[in-house]
Amino acid sequence: MRDDVIRAEIDRELGLIDSAIALVRHGAAARVTVVNLRLGAAVLEAARARAGLRGVRVTPELGLGDGARSLVVDLADGHG
Repeated sequence: MRDDVIRAEIDRELGLIDSAIALVRHGAAARVTVVNLRLGAAVLEAARARAGLRGVRVTPELGLGDGARSLVVDLADGHG
């Protein structure tokens, strides 16, 4: 992939995760799973940092191995 294509994909995936963070943060959902991410593992740390600033957490979906293609957004304290 070209650098500009990768950057656009990262931005797109982080946008999806930001939307999931907003849903959880504002109480519209207790948990949101963002699926079919092409670069899930690559965006995980940035997603965690964004979520932490908003009082929620992002974790990779269990059982997917190293290629985290789905990320779960839920309340940081585990209450929902």
